[in-house]
Order: sequence, then C-alpha cells, then structure tokens
Amino acid sequence: MTDFDKAIEEAKAAVLPFESWERLAGETSAAFAAFCAFRDCGPERNIRKAVESAEKDEAIQGKRYKVWRNWCSQFRWRERAADYDGYLEKLKQAELRKTIEAQGAKHREVTGKMLDVVKKKLDAMNPEDLTQGAVTEWVQTAIKAEREAAGLVTPNGRCEPKQGELMFTPEFNGL
Repeated sequence: MTDFDKAIEEAKAAVLPFESWERLAGETSAAFAAFCAFRDCGPERNIRKAVESAEKDEAIQGKRYKVWRNWCSQFRWRERAADYDGYLEKLKQAELRKTIEAQGAKHREVTGKMLDVVKKKLDAMNPEDLTQGAVTEWVQTAIKAEREAAGLVTPNGRCEPKQGELMFTPEFNGL
C-alpha cells in the first residue's frame, strides 16, 4: 500500500462510518477470510491457531502461516480484532444492562403489589390487636427493607460505603 493509498484510507475512515473489522479496501477475499478466521479465535488468538482452525493439512499450514503473517501486519489484524472484541463486549454490556433494567422493573412491580396488599391489611387491622413485640419487629423489618432498597446496606446487614466514604473495620474503633 502506497502512502497515497494510505492517506485515502485514513480520509475515508474519518468521513465515512466504517468498522475496522469489516473488509478493507485492497484486502482480497482470501485475506479477509483469513482475517475472519483469526478474529474468530477469540482473545487468546494468534496466527498459528487461526491457520490450524482453517486448515487441517499440516503441509499447507506452514505455507499459509507465512502468507497470513504478512497479511496480519499489512491489514492490521491485531488492531482490528481488538476493535471487534471491544464491539462485542459493548453489545454484551448493553444486553446485560437491558436485562438488569427489565428485572428491576419486574421487581418494582411485584414489590409495589405486595406493599399495596400489606397496606390494605394494615388499614384493616385494629392496632390494639398488635403486641408490642410484633410492632417492634415490623418497624425493624420495614427499616431494614427501606435501607436495602436505598442501597445503604447489603441484604446481610453490612453497611456499604458510598463513593468517597471510608469504612473502618471494628478493629479500628476507639483508636
């Protein structure tokens, strides 16, 4: 690739939306297929693994390795494969975020229904029917649930530090 061709590629990349792992201008279909084999080997990829995955004949593997090694540097396979890995990771994170948000919505819906039932039950109850122990237990349970929902404590009751807040273990008390 000449300096002029490289300048054109860089200008196109700056203007047009293009993913680096797509077929490059000047990249033959054989070179792109080889790149795809390399890319699809995953984060622990290398040229030898890619050649072995694409070609079972050991005699041909040696010849392909030399050609693929040249293509690897000529067409920036490592950079493109890393870009592809980053793209896949972003897709996974977006999907995970959607799943978490959907679960949160379901949890809030169910919790809201449960609280409505509890509220109706409390409204229908005669406060005189409650023992002091039951009232104390209900208050403690309500406070614990409220603090967990606000993210102030974990379900096991431990306080979680807020950003920028230091938490000391009991060994430091009194020092």
